[in-house]
Amino acid sequence: MEITTDSQKLVDFIRQETGLIVSAGSIYRSDGHDFIRINLAYPLEMVKDGLSRLAEGIGKYSK
Repeated sequence: MEITTDSQKLVDFIRQETGLIVSAGSIYRSDGHDFIRINLAYPLEMVKDGLSRLAEGIGKYSK
Protein backbone atom coordinates (compact mmCIF):
# COMPACT_ATOMS: atom_id res chain seq x y z
CA MET A 1 0.00 0.00 0.00
CA GLU A 2 1.47 3.35 -1.03
CA ILE A 3 0.91 6.14 1.47
CA THR A 4 3.17 8.84 0.02
CA THR A 5 6.28 9.40 -2.07
CA ASP A 6 7.46 12.19 0.25
CA SER A 7 8.70 10.53 3.42
CA GLN A 8 9.81 13.86 4.93
CA LYS A 9 6.31 15.26 4.70
CA LEU A 10 4.93 12.08 6.29
CA VAL A 11 7.37 12.04 9.23
CA ASP A 12 6.77 15.74 9.88
CA PHE A 13 3.03 15.06 9.99
CA ILE A 14 3.45 12.05 12.31
CA ARG A 15 5.61 14.07 14.71
CA GLN A 16 3.13 16.95 14.75
CA GLU A 17 0.09 14.71 15.23
CA THR A 18 1.46 12.07 17.63
CA GLY A 19 4.78 13.28 19.03
CA LEU A 20 6.52 10.22 17.58
CA ILE A 21 9.88 10.93 15.99
CA VAL A 22 10.76 8.74 13.00
CA SER A 23 13.29 9.48 10.27
CA ALA A 24 12.60 10.15 6.63
CA GLY A 25 14.25 7.51 4.47
CA SER A 26 15.40 10.24 2.11
CA ILE A 27 18.29 11.08 4.45
CA TYR A 28 19.79 7.74 3.42
CA ARG A 29 19.80 8.68 -0.30
CA SER A 30 18.81 6.48 -3.23
CA ASP A 31 15.09 5.64 -3.25
CA GLY A 32 14.76 6.30 0.49
CA HIS A 33 12.15 8.98 -0.17
CA ASP A 34 9.64 6.13 -0.36
CA PHE A 35 10.43 4.86 3.16
CA ILE A 36 10.68 5.83 6.81
CA ARG A 37 13.16 4.57 9.41
CA ILE A 38 12.29 3.67 12.97
CA ASN A 39 14.58 2.85 15.89
CA LEU A 40 13.55 -0.25 17.82
CA ALA A 41 16.40 -0.10 20.36
CA TYR A 42 14.03 0.70 23.22
CA PRO A 43 12.19 -1.26 25.92
CA LEU A 44 9.28 -3.30 24.54
CA GLU A 45 6.60 -1.05 26.06
CA MET A 46 8.09 1.99 24.31
CA VAL A 47 8.25 0.11 21.01
CA LYS A 48 4.58 -0.88 21.36
CA ASP A 49 3.64 2.73 22.14
CA GLY A 50 5.66 3.95 19.15
CA LEU A 51 4.05 1.47 16.78
CA SER A 52 0.62 2.50 18.04
CA ARG A 53 1.46 6.17 17.42
CA LEU A 54 2.84 5.30 13.99
CA ALA A 55 -0.39 3.53 13.05
CA GLU A 56 -2.40 6.49 14.36
CA GLY A 57 -0.33 9.00 12.41
CA ILE A 58 -0.50 7.04 9.16
CA GLY A 59 -4.24 6.60 9.61
CA LYS A 60 -4.71 10.36 10.02
CA TYR A 61 -2.36 11.14 7.14
CA SER A 62 -4.20 8.82 4.77
CA LYS A 63 -7.57 10.50 5.33
